[in-house]
Amino acid sequence: MKLLLINPNTNAATTRMMLELARSMAPADWEWETLTAERGAMLIDNQEALRIAAAEVVAMEARIRALQPDAVIVAAFGDPGMQTLRDSLDIPVFGIGECAMREADALGLPFSVLTITPRLRESTLAQIRRYGCEAHFNTLVITADDATETARSHETLVARVAASITRAIHEDGSKVLVIGGGPVAAAAKSLDQSTDITVIQPLLAAINKARSTLRPSAALSS
Repeated sequence: MKLLLINPNTNAATTRMMLELARSMAPADWEWETLTAERGAMLIDNQEALRIAAAEVVAMEARIRALQPDAVIVAAFGDPGMQTLRDSLDIPVFGIGECAMREADALGLPFSVLTITPRLRESTLAQIRRYGCEAHFNTLVITADDATETARSHETLVARVAASITRAIHEDGSKVLVIGGGPVAAAAKSLDQSTDITVIQPLLAAINKARSTLRPSAALSS
């Protein structure tokens, strides 16, 4: 089974980090390829960056076909270009944002979505509505700092995400937390073992969905 992981931002280090996480989460016999956007932003934190990222992902179609993967994962929380690829390719295309939101909604418990991108607030809320995940959606929690500052180091990211988790639990009453964005996947993995709230890692949610789609009889343990 060959999976293609697309990083819609231009940060090659983020691509490597997400690939490492994907390999640790997925079946050992899966083969992985990656593509990284050549144009755009190092961190997708505003509408223009999201628009450029979508165009970059769509422009990858010929390269995707040449790689001949069994499925594609678009690894940015805003799912840029996902639907267009889904409409044009004859293989499954998964967006980490969609997969995580649908997984949270399916639990039937109040859930919050945590992001580090204040300038994408309306876009993220639109995703929740577009995917039909409003029934159990509780709050959108956004770190107060600029996204670039928040993501400047793994330690800073984990600390600020942890503070936002406390808010989601104690102030908002959420039982499930979706941590949004490929770059914060490592932070989600760290926090998953340090809190009682159910933390949904978007990349793992996409891998779960890919496995259930490609191998319907198999189940991936999280």
